[in-house]
Amino acid sequence: MPPKIQIPKEKILRTGLDLVIREGYEVINIKRLAQEIGCSTQPISWSFGNMETFREELFRYALNYMNSKMRSNGNNPGAALFSVGETYVNMAFDEPNLIRYLRTDSKGLVAMGGIGAVFDETKNKTLCEALSRVVGFSEEKAREFMNTVVIYTQGLVTFIIDGTITVSREEALQMLENVGVMHMVYAGIPYEKACVLLRQ
Repeated sequence: MPPKIQIPKEKILRTGLDLVIREGYEVINIKRLAQEIGCSTQPISWSFGNMETFREELFRYALNYMNSKMRSNGNNPGAALFSVGETYVNMAFDEPNLIRYLRTDSKGLVAMGGIGAVFDETKNKTLCEALSRVVGFSEEKAREFMNTVVIYTQGLVTFIIDGTITVSREEALQMLENVGVMHMVYAGIPYEKACVLLRQ
């Protein structure tokens, strides 16, 4: 019996993620993974048991990768939320296959984190309170603002990766900023202050 070759799970998952980003999820199968790694299919089977388990772990691995890129920046909750949206839009240009892949399980995407997690009432309560306090509108308006920005961002990213609209990265980011500013103005924040709050 040939010796058991050990390939770290991290390497197999990273190879799978690289394939998804480069070529799309459709190319993922055990033979292609083995070819990319430069091994037989046995180490993959030994590590994961079957491809269904690999797919489940790859989804979590890909989501963690995306979430690691979505660290919020900014001194206030409005700017922090906006920076996450900016990252998501940038990924639509840089890694569209990854977003397409993660969208195959949109409920899982929301449940396990990502930009859609803003719809989780428990997770977003603190953010709503902070946004209300810093920006100066009610918690209800803060919740409405967050939902509007997230829904708009999701739609914008979908249209970009599907090729429904053709815009440059700069135009897409400006569209996102415009929606955030307009909604703040709608909520009673002066235009100049709204512009500053999204960039502080």
